[in-house]
Amino acid sequence: MALSIVNNPTAIGAQGGVNSVNSKLAKTIKSLSTGLRINSASDDASGLAVSEKLRAQISGLNKAATNAQDAISMLQTAEGAMGSMASMVQRIRELAVQAGDPAYTTNDRAMLQLEVDQLKEEIDRVSNSTEFNTKKLLNGDAAALWSASTDNIEAVVKGTAVEGNYKLSYDVDPGKNSVYKSNIMRLGEGAMSYDINTNGTSITKFDNIKGMMRESNTQIKVQGTAATTASAAFTGGTGGMNSAAMTAAGFETASAAATGANSYSIEFEAVGDRTASGTGQIRFRVMNTKTGEISEWATAAVNSAGAVLNASAISTGLVGISKAVLSSAAATFTATAAWTNGDKMLVSVAGARAANSAGASIQIGSTGSTLHITAGATSEDKQLTHVIHTAQMDKAGNVYYGQMDITLERGKVVSGTGTIDILGTGDVASKYTKLSQLAQFTNSDGRMILSNTQEISIYAGNGKTAKITLEGSDTIADLESKLTAALVEQLDMGADNTNTAATTVNNNLVKYVETPTGGDHAVEGTFVIQSAVLGEKSNLTFVGDEAVLSALGITQIQEAADSALNVRVTDAHTGEFIGEDVVTDNRLRNVIQGVDVIINPESAADVNFINGKMVFTEKLGAEEAFLHIKDNSTKAAVGANEGQVIDISIGRLDTVGMGIDGINVATFNDAQKAITKLDMALEQISAARAIAGAQMNRLEYTITNLNTTRENMVSAESRIRDLDIAQASSDLAAQQVLLQSATAMLAQANQIPSYAAQLLQ
Repeated sequence: MALSIVNNPTAIGAQGGVNSVNSKLAKTIKSLSTGLRINSASDDASGLAVSEKLRAQISGLNKAATNAQDAISMLQTAEGAMGSMASMVQRIRELAVQAGDPAYTTNDRAMLQLEVDQLKEEIDRVSNSTEFNTKKLLNGDAAALWSASTDNIEAVVKGTAVEGNYKLSYDVDPGKNSVYKSNIMRLGEGAMSYDINTNGTSITKFDNIKGMMRESNTQIKVQGTAATTASAAFTGGTGGMNSAAMTAAGFETASAAATGANSYSIEFEAVGDRTASGTGQIRFRVMNTKTGEISEWATAAVNSAGAVLNASAISTGLVGISKAVLSSAAATFTATAAWTNGDKMLVSVAGARAANSAGASIQIGSTGSTLHITAGATSEDKQLTHVIHTAQMDKAGNVYYGQMDITLERGKVVSGTGTIDILGTGDVASKYTKLSQLAQFTNSDGRMILSNTQEISIYAGNGKTAKITLEGSDTIADLESKLTAALVEQLDMGADNTNTAATTVNNNLVKYVETPTGGDHAVEGTFVIQSAVLGEKSNLTFVGDEAVLSALGITQIQEAADSALNVRVTDAHTGEFIGEDVVTDNRLRNVIQGVDVIINPESAADVNFINGKMVFTEKLGAEEAFLHIKDNSTKAAVGANEGQVIDISIGRLDTVGMGIDGINVATFNDAQKAITKLDMALEQISAARAIAGAQMNRLEYTITNLNTTRENMVSAESRIRDLDIAQASSDLAAQQVLLQSATAMLAQANQIPSYAAQLLQ
């Protein structure tokens, strides 16, 4: 090779070697300093791409494991709450079994029911308040959200739901409501009460009644005109002396004995037997209802035509009623009347005026316990107070005599006549009778069980509770009003305002039967209690002092029967058919995925009160309701890629969702029915806990698998991207030696031009 001063190829070659070795040394030093084989795409472009994908997977797997662990924590929170619920349901079941103890009274079971109510409230509270990082877990919101166009339907979220807008069309084959009946309310020994009757549309109105008739200064405002002679309708007799035995014609209608305040009662008694259309013997005595004076017994014969022989010659001897009270001109007893010895009849006869005003007609009462008062024909403003003496006869034929002070206020004259029925021992009570006067409320020891205020709780099948108080001063009308208010206002069991007959229906939910009309109202003196709802929701349970409940004697005379709902579900927008079913427990299942729908059957039925009964009829045309479902399911991402998720949504677990909102243990029968429902609730909780437990176990395995996968991916990514330190160290040493050698050679090569210069010297 020639020597050159201008160009030094040897030095250039040596410099290239130095640069090459230096570059490699720099990369080796960088790799050793970072520990990575690939520090930039230039190091290994394809390797970098694979490494980055593996890194994405590794970081995703790492976060997925964290997600799975959080999901386990969330499920543990939910499962812990469900365990608490299960314990409470178990306790309620224990109380239901305990309520079957034969030694327990109704009040004892009421104490059990207090705990049941508290436990149900706590179950609902736990369902609504259990949350994880503010996310509700057990009220259904963690699975789906819903709204409806009407209160007549309610969604119960069971799990992950298919969201959408649904149209529900339904009609009903109405079932039955529960109907309850009380004891026959009768006056106790020594009690006196009253009833007020009018003659229909043109009534005589009684106002300002202050207290019972047995009390002094009872105020009665009478409006009306003089009435005609009463018809010959008689009741209140015993044996053969009954309504068919007497006629009005035999009484002295024009006699001064029957005018003014000189009204009277006649007590008849058979002396010996009489055959039909035969002769007979009677005795009778008369009481002046103004003075209270009672005549001696008078004996008379009755002929085959029913006339009292020589009746006009029989004088009472009473002041104000000195004339005969019977007429021999007409038959007092019907010819076909037959009686036996000792049969009795009590008849009251009242003048056409309650005071000293003129009048010729008389009023003949159906029994001796009826006092007829007819207002004067003038509008004279006058107040009259006088003592009225009354007579009452019980079914055994015993006649009782008593007295009371009556104040009559004359007012506006209207057409009609009113009657005040004076009630005595054994008589069926009227709505004006106080509870303290009822025979049922006096125990065998003679103690009035309402001497202290008593409270009754009413548990309804819809899960609501009402309370009413009873006092001895309450009248039967007061009790009727209290029960009605409890049903309508506290228990929400009345007809709503969408029903055109709502007022009539609600006014007859509780009715004291004074005039039997057939159906449920066939028995006089009883309370009929029912609601305007159908099926088990209409069941009522009365809880209170055993003596009070025994006095009321409320029993079920008609069992509830659930309605059959025909339900069709379509897409609200497209009309596409989704499903249909006939349900008998008001709950549509397995038609809308993940959601049960509770439907109020009364919304598809009309209710009216007809002939003493609540009548439920199907409405014309199907009812419609709309339900909006929004998916709000809880999912956990347990993988590094899209779609690798687990659904951990939990359905609604409260008393409504489990179907135990309406249970009670207040009676033996209710407690027995509750046991089965509680068993089903326990199964539902156990199933939800089992799913949660299975998911927790699954997630544990998921975490293990995620960690294993991540470990293998880390190893693969390490092989691609991480630096082999041993090899790099060897390369470093070699590159350092080469750099030193190359540098030395470059120094030698740089000396070559100086060699050429030496030749020039």
